Amino acid sequence: MPRGLLHPVWPKQIVTETRGVMRTGTMVLKQGEIFVVSDERGDIGRTVAGAGLYFRDTRFLSDYQLLLNDELPDLLDSSGTQNTVGMFQFGNPLLDGVAAQTVLPNTIGIQRYRVIDQGMTEQIQIRNYNSFPVSLSLTFIVSADFRDIFDVRGFRRMKRGRVLLPRRDENEVVLGYRAVDGHLLETVLHFSRPPDETAIVAGAGYTAELEELRAMLPGNDRVVRSEPAGHTPRASLLFRFELKPQSEAMLSLTLTPRWTESSSDGQVHTVATTKGPLPVASERFPIVETNNEVFNGLLDRSLRDLRTLITPFPGGRIVAAGIPWFVAPFGRDSLITALQMLMFSPQMAVDTLRFLARQQGTRVNPWTGEEPGKILHEQRFGEMARLSEVPHVPYYGTVDATPLFVLLFGEVLRWTGSRELFDEFREPAERAIAWINRYGDSNGDGFVDYGQPSRGGLVNQGWKDSDDSLQNPDGSPVTPPIALVEVQGYVYRAKRVLADAHERWGDPRRAEELRNEAEALRQRFEERFWSEGDQFYGQAIDGTGRLVTAISSNPGHCLFGDIVSPERAALVAERLRAADMYSGWGIRTLSSLMPHYNPMSYHNGSVWPHDNSLIAAGLRRYGFDEAAADVFSDLVNAATHFPYGRLPELFCGFSREAERYTFPIAYPVSCSPQAWAAGTLPYLLQVVLGLEPDAAAGQLTLRPYLPDWLDTVRIRGMQFGDRTIDLTIRGRGRDVEVMVDAEHELAVVVNGQVVAR
Repeated sequence: MPRGLLHPVWPKQIVTETRGVMRTGTMVLKQGEIFVVSDERGDIGRTVAGAGLYFRDTRFLSDYQLLLNDELPDLLDSSGTQNTVGMFQFGNPLLDGVAAQTVLPNTIGIQRYRVIDQGMTEQIQIRNYNSFPVSLSLTFIVSADFRDIFDVRGFRRMKRGRVLLPRRDENEVVLGYRAVDGHLLETVLHFSRPPDETAIVAGAGYTAELEELRAMLPGNDRVVRSEPAGHTPRASLLFRFELKPQSEAMLSLTLTPRWTESSSDGQVHTVATTKGPLPVASERFPIVETNNEVFNGLLDRSLRDLRTLITPFPGGRIVAAGIPWFVAPFGRDSLITALQMLMFSPQMAVDTLRFLARQQGTRVNPWTGEEPGKILHEQRFGEMARLSEVPHVPYYGTVDATPLFVLLFGEVLRWTGSRELFDEFREPAERAIAWINRYGDSNGDGFVDYGQPSRGGLVNQGWKDSDDSLQNPDGSPVTPPIALVEVQGYVYRAKRVLADAHERWGDPRRAEELRNEAEALRQRFEERFWSEGDQFYGQAIDGTGRLVTAISSNPGHCLFGDIVSPERAALVAERLRAADMYSGWGIRTLSSLMPHYNPMSYHNGSVWPHDNSLIAAGLRRYGFDEAAADVFSDLVNAATHFPYGRLPELFCGFSREAERYTFPIAYPVSCSPQAWAAGTLPYLLQVVLGLEPDAAAGQLTLRPYLPDWLDTVRIRGMQFGDRTIDLTIRGRGRDVEVMVDAEHELAVVVNGQVVAR
């Protein structure tokens, strides 16, 4: 029988099960570029902010409601655990006048089965459990406002196109929109039989724009009311059923987004909604089993979510950042997720590098933030991007994606040992280093920084990119350009790993140059970023040369970047584990002692799983093994409290109090599933196993430190260079044994001892 998860610091708490099927109020389903956000009933409307069916940053369905005899059926339960499939089970409310006698509640069963593929398919099954016949009707109320995702999130529109009246042709209903640039967007609903009644409402008395009262740009932490877009027409489709006793009826429908655009030669062609994404199960990961069934379930959820988020965008496959707000190519998020998943899929990292290398900056464009060698932040395909109302075509307003690109490249080479990949990405990596050394240091102080943004871009351009994420404790302004502490760690490690690659396959003189540059950065970093009074690193240096002394999680990333001196690493590790920084569920983004701390904010006191995963990796790098294992254990415990055992993008930073049986509190507009949150537990498993690859040399080093709830880990089919490896690790803490089965000769070193060759 598996042991429960034991919290390492607080009184021991045994977790025996995860919350598998939960009533969460919101359901998210996705495959390929299509995703649906609905309530737990499967309906789409104003009860869930931003609900809809989306494709290419456009909402193709904004209202979708199912009625039984003009009433809402009673929801019994629902589940979206498979990510591409939703199941909803209803019973009837009390019905009068539909039979010779009263139809009691829950004597009519209605099952709604939804599948996302190249659109959305639904099968509706109705069964009469009464001993007498019943006359029933199902009504579908549908409308589409075709709003851009930025519009839904609260951005102001300059112009709007025209929503067309719905039209019906036999079994088909078409909702339409003529965009400002002439594109015709349509939502085609096809039913298995014609409706018995159809009503088209032109829009009187109906406004879709009252739905988003909260800012749908996560991180603003303020209310933004969306600009009204007028009345949206809708269609009401009624189907009648005569059900005999103990009989059933079926109705099915398919909903397909259709996008028709005019080319420069006047020809009209339709953009396919999807090019047939690979089945969910086709993304091959190694099989991992442990002695702890709870963790096995959480890990399976993480891998399932990552398979769902891998998306075939125009330009290639890459993991999308998160649902619903960031189903898009994302430089920083995709790179960090690929880094987290190297033990499970080096190919994911290769795909990420290829996608981003194709879009690497080649010119200076102040509107999009593009500069030669820079890696994109976010790419969008909707109407607002096409009309240049937003700069995301792509948008390059990020200071950290470029060093992370080089860092990931170096780590991919360690896992693959591939000279071919070195040759493929050598030039993009060198262009990225050139950006770091030239454009990345706008004021010439030797640190990579960001300055004034594009008028349509972000104010803050690190991973904490909300408007209020960088503040001086005394309330004085922070002046651009801004050099973030963690970015210097990324740059240091990027130059070191690229130097290692040059040493093996490229130019040894170039390797020496990169190492010299990295060492000079490390010395400047120690001189300028350390706050002697706080005995901690500041969050940033601003344009006046002043250190922003807010106590934040950012310096923890510098442990990951390996730029911190060993003497100061112990102080950083201790400070991150202090009560004002550590909530009990994880490390907060900001100390609770800071005047701008708020556990319910986006970046000023919340807990981000990916933030903790990078910090834990840094703690292990410097030998703080128990502290890293504690972070792992606490995030595993936190995950069991969230729907489907899924770690969200972030959660609130309220303190854990064992005596009151407190639980982690959800952040209201967190993406879930979200890529680097889904990558957190797979990465933390790699962290506690202490895997250090050198595929070119044919050597895999392990330095395991297993928490007390995890004493057996079996990995089957792990890719390592041109080898496939099976590993079994058993034990507690550092006292472990490792068994290896590899296709080819391989040196495996465990805690300094060669155990296989």
